[in-house]
Amino acid sequence: MSKQISILAIFATFGLLSSVLARAVADELPPADAKPLSEILKQVEDRDLGRICEAEFDDGAWEVKVCSDAGCQKLYLDPRTGEERRRRATRVDEQPPANARAVSVIVRSVEAQKLGVITEVEFEYGRWELKVRAADRKIKLYLDPRADDAKQ
Repeated sequence: MSKQISILAIFATFGLLSSVLARAVADELPPADAKPLSEILKQVEDRDLGRICEAEFDDGAWEVKVCSDAGCQKLYLDPRTGEERRRRATRVDEQPPANARAVSVIVRSVEAQKLGVITEVEFEYGRWELKVRAADRKIKLYLDPRADDAKQ
């Protein structure tokens, strides 16, 4: 009986630690001295590699997915400089329409509202979804790729 309780305690502890670690990873923020995401996205747009489909801050870098007719690739960018650390091929995703505003412009307009730190931008279901972390809350914004309005 005590062996079963010990095993249950181990699984309960493991589950609790996994939950804490998952939350810590999900709450990762760019460093305080990082470039604004809009500037990093503009640097990628200027390289004309394709359409940006998403950007997410993870493991100390901005992961920016860019898709073209040749396929998609994920760029791993330094948050302070925007310099590319590495890249890899990745699966094809939904892309913004050809007449969409540049994602850097959309992100810059959200940054100007000073709602918090943008941690993720993803084009999905025909709209941009932005995840913003404020001091005590998480915000999701849904934006039309062709308009300036934001819906929470």
